[in-house]
Amino acid sequence: MCDEGRAAGRERELAIDRAVERRTFLVAAAFMLASAFINATSDLMEASRLGRLLDWRQPFIEELSSVAVLVVLFPLVVRFHRAVPFTVETWRTALPLHVAGSLVFSTLHVAGMLALRMLAFPAVLAAPYVLFDSPVRVAIYEYRKDALTYATFILVLYMTREIVERRREAAAARAEARESGRITLKCGGRTIWLPAAAVEWVEAAGNYVEVRANGSAHLARTSLSAIENQLRDAGLAVSRVHRSYLVNRARVLETVPTGDGDFRIRMADGSEIRGSRRYRGNLAD
Repeated sequence: MCDEGRAAGRERELAIDRAVERRTFLVAAAFMLASAFINATSDLMEASRLGRLLDWRQPFIEELSSVAVLVVLFPLVVRFHRAVPFTVETWRTALPLHVAGSLVFSTLHVAGMLALRMLAFPAVLAAPYVLFDSPVRVAIYEYRKDALTYATFILVLYMTREIVERRREAAAARAEARESGRITLKCGGRTIWLPAAAVEWVEAAGNYVEVRANGSAHLARTSLSAIENQLRDAGLAVSRVHRSYLVNRARVLETVPTGDGDFRIRMADGSEIRGSRRYRGNLAD
């Protein structure tokens, strides 16, 4: 049964990864097509400005032939990145392999792009496609752009998977809060579980939040909204009193107006929290 459960879990993870890769592919393809259209029309506008005769179909053939090969190569980059993940932990060993991968990527891109142009030019323009530079110079010129494209593919894949992983972690933390009444705080490689009822207040601090509980401060890399969701799922009555502060209503002793519409909140642990007029009604709910 355990083996079956692990196998089912791996299948779910793989299905999620593939769904992420499909969405990334569609976004990348749409972006490349838009870029091809912009580049082709820019070439036409530049030719018109210089008074140079240019068949309007030529820049579109050149740009779309490049995009067509990139679209075909993208799934190969996805598979390679799956086999050789480029992450904060693995980049030292992965970097040389991905540099080699970018060279292969560029070689295939240039070869496929030239082959398509050599077929399309005679068929559409009734003229041969002619390279106006040496193959070596063309390869060097194209590699500069292809290396950036390859790096962009890898970066997009990495960022997309990071977003999905954080969503999974947030969903797991909320499930834990509902089941056990504890909240989950992560920072770096550390994970802390705290009873929700022990939380006094929470303050946003850039990309982190500081959770005050049991007389101690705990820093976690998450958002104030994510912690609020966990606390509510754990059954704790919390209120947002400022865009940067969240309080446990059971630990609020008193509120004091400041004279400018805002207010101060005195907490059971002796802390004073700044309250904003925008959120004044939250404590009265």
